[in-house]
Amino acid sequence: MSEIPMQDRYRLLVNTIMPRPIAWLATRDAQGRNNIAPFSFFNAMCSRPPIVGIGIGPDGVREGSAEKDSLAAIRETGEFTVALVDEANAQAMNLSAIDSPPGVDEFEVAGIEMGEAKLVDAPIVASAPVNFECKLWQLLEPAPHAAIVLGEVVGVNIQDRLLGEEDGKMRIDAPAMHLIGRAHGAGWYIRSSDQIEIARKTWPLDPETD
Repeated sequence: MSEIPMQDRYRLLVNTIMPRPIAWLATRDAQGRNNIAPFSFFNAMCSRPPIVGIGIGPDGVREGSAEKDSLAAIRETGEFTVALVDEANAQAMNLSAIDSPPGVDEFEVAGIEMGEAKLVDAPIVASAPVNFECKLWQLLEPAPHAAIVLGEVVGVNIQDRLLGEEDGKMRIDAPAMHLIGRAHGAGWYIRSSDQIEIARKTWPLDPETD
């Protein structure tokens, strides 16, 4: 990997690791300006404590901006939210990825209905099936103006229709979220509605059934 151009390293990752969940990352900087942008280097990292990880690369598009607004705001405040993206919000999510100048509120640009987090000072996507409220747990800096943001989830906003109970345990209707993920190349996405079930095995294996 060290012997090939950075663009090819990126392509090898994003065209092979898929589907990639999308973190619709919302922040409010120290000046009170809201920002929202999607990032697909994202996943749950741990449950004790509950940690999500988001990879944010340098700003290689906007002239005069070395760092993305989302990362700059997280550095300033240490707080953010992550909305999960469903099919109904796909177009707004895509529009929020536009390379707008610093300080522009993508909630307004993309027509996203904004709500307020309860435990952190950051906006949430009111129509998203799930919003995670996060406080910065650790910031890793693998390259200039880039970071791997590890956030502790201190609260979850989830739509009531997705929650249930079975045998005294919480059940979440994951298929009903209709989430999308990133696929190969620019502009390609994958729906979560096409699923297969493979039963998990236990030890020892049964030679007649496994």
